[in-house]
Amino acid sequence: MDRTLSPGELLDPRYEVVPFHGRVEELAELERWRAGDAAASVLLLHGQAGVGKTRLARQFATGSDVLVVDDADLVPRLDLRQPRVLLIARTTGWWWSSISQRAARLGYRTAHLAVEPCPDEHETSFATACAHFAYALGLPLPTAAAPDAPTLHDLHLAALIAVCGPPAHWLVPTDPVHGRLAEDVLAAALLDDRITPDRTPEALETLLRAAARLPHARRRAEELFTAHPELADNATTATLRILAEWPAPAAAVARRVFDDPRFAGDPLPAILTRTLARDADQRLERAELHGLLAARAALASLHEEALAAARQEVALYRELAEEDPAEHRAAVADALADLSLRYLAVGRPEDALAVSEEAVALCRVVAAADRDCTPQLARALDQLSRRHAALGHRDEALAALEEATDLYRALAEVHPKLFRVDLANLTRQRAGLTRGDQ
Repeated sequence: MDRTLSPGELLDPRYEVVPFHGRVEELAELERWRAGDAAASVLLLHGQAGVGKTRLARQFATGSDVLVVDDADLVPRLDLRQPRVLLIARTTGWWWSSISQRAARLGYRTAHLAVEPCPDEHETSFATACAHFAYALGLPLPTAAAPDAPTLHDLHLAALIAVCGPPAHWLVPTDPVHGRLAEDVLAAALLDDRITPDRTPEALETLLRAAARLPHARRRAEELFTAHPELADNATTATLRILAEWPAPAAAVARRVFDDPRFAGDPLPAILTRTLARDADQRLERAELHGLLAARAALASLHEEALAAARQEVALYRELAEEDPAEHRAAVADALADLSLRYLAVGRPEDALAVSEEAVALCRVVAAADRDCTPQLARALDQLSRRHAALGHRDEALAALEEATDLYRALAEVHPKLFRVDLANLTRQRAGLTRGDQ
C-alpha cells in the first residue's frame, strides 16, 4: 500500500491487517478435500456474514491451484473449469442445490463445510486485532477486555472501536467500500427514515444483503420493491434471490422476473414461485403454482426440488378431485404425467412407469365420461409407451403405442389440422419400436 489505510478499511479481510490464526480443524478438513481421490470436486464453504469464511479460504488456497469464488451466491453463472473449486457464501439453499446438481452431471463430487463462530478463540482474536490496529494507526494499545461478539467481524469491529473510539467519526468512509462493511454503513444510515437508499444495481444489492441480516433494513427493502416493482428490471440476480423469499415484494416483482430473459435457467424464478405457492390462500391456486414450480425448478437443474413440487401438485389435485371428481380428475391425470417426467429426471424409471400407468387408468375414466378428453388419454398412452421402452419392455411399449396411434388416427380423421402431426410422430415411433430401434 502506498497510503495509510482508513480505519474502516482495516476491517477488510483483503488487506489482512490482522494475521490469520486458529481454525485448525477447518484447515485440516479443507486439506483432506483438496487431497481427495475425486478427479474434480466443488466444496461450498458457508456461514453467517462476518464469521471468517473469506480469511479461512484465503489462508487455505494461497499458492495452490484451487479456484476460490467469494460470494458465490451472488454469481449468476459459475464457470466450473478447475479440478478443485472452493465456493464461499453466506447461505446454502436452492442456488447451491442447482449448482451441485449441475456439477454432479459434469462429473464433479460436491460437498459443503459450515464455518461456525469460535468463541474459544475470541480472546486471542480480540487481543491480536487490537495490537495490529493500534500499530497500523500509530495509536496506543488499548486495555479493553474481549466483548461477547457473535462473529469475527464483530470482534474486529469492537477492537477497532477500542483503538479509535466510537465509530461516529470514522465508520462512514471517504472511499467506496464493499461487502460486510458497506452493509454496516448502509444499515446505520437507514436508521434515519429520511434517507432513501440509492437505486443503482450495486446499491440495491448492498441494501438486500444488509436486509438479509438486519430487520430495519429488510423493512425498507420490502417497502421499496413493493411500491416500485420496476426496480426489478435494474436489480441483479443476487438482489432478487434474497427478495424472492419475502411474500409481498416477491408478488410485486414476480411477473417482471418471469418475463426477463436474464433469469432463464437461474433458480430465481423457481424461488419466487415457491414463495408464491407458500403464500397462496386457495388450494387450487397452490396446486397450479406447484405445477409451475416443478417446471421452473427443472429448468434450473433443481431436479429433486422439481420432484417434490410435482408430488405436492398431485396431492393437492387429489384432494380437489375427492371433493369434485368431474372438475378435477383430468388435472390429476396431467399432474401425474408431469410427476412421471420428474421421476425420470432423478433416475427413477420404475417410479416413472408406475405413475404413467396410474395416469393412463385415470385418463380412461375421464375420457369415458367426456370424449373431448380423448387426446389426453392418447398422450398418456404415448408417455406410458416411452416409459416401458426405457425399461426394455418392448411388447408393453408396442401395445401402449398402438392404442395411442389408433386414438390419434381417429382424432385426425375428424380434426386433421390438430392431430395429423401427432399421428405422424407416433407412426414413426411405432416403426422404430417394431425394428428394435428403441
